[in-house]
Amino acid sequence: MTLTDFSYEQQPIDPIEMIESLARARDLDAQRVDDTEVHVCLSGSWRDVSMWFSWRREAQVLQIGAPLEIKVPNARKAEVLKLLALINERLWVGHFDLWQRDGEVVYRNGAVLSEAEGLSHGQAEVLLRGAMEAFERYYPTFNYVVWAGKSAEEAIAASILDVEGSA
Repeated sequence: MTLTDFSYEQQPIDPIEMIESLARARDLDAQRVDDTEVHVCLSGSWRDVSMWFSWRREAQVLQIGAPLEIKVPNARKAEVLKLLALINERLWVGHFDLWQRDGEVVYRNGAVLSEAEGLSHGQAEVLLRGAMEAFERYYPTFNYVVWAGKSAEEAIAASILDVEGSA
């Protein structure tokens, strides 16, 4: 028998295990809820960001969510919906939603994964990085609208300024 007679099948790494592995490698706080869900906490410049990853095996979809922990009062809901549209058209991956049941803003993204390949380390990094970049850039924007009473246009104009250096 020669080496070419062997077929090596590499088992795909379970997406939840990959996220846990990535979190451990980066020394992040991660808590496994069950076989289909893990929560990861990252330090952000505005506040810590709690993300959840949920795996739906039957659909082969890994969903990521990061609640902003900003409850939108009814009086500001229409302006926040305008802001969501302005922000979401600027995002390359993921989107922000306003959950109707509790009025909370959440970042969401999903990845459809091949059953044969699972989730790669690179894909996991992209999901984490995309969520953090969106959170860091737009968290203050939501606060401008919800708590400072700014319009969606004023808030988005403030968020697209790229500040260099620090004061």
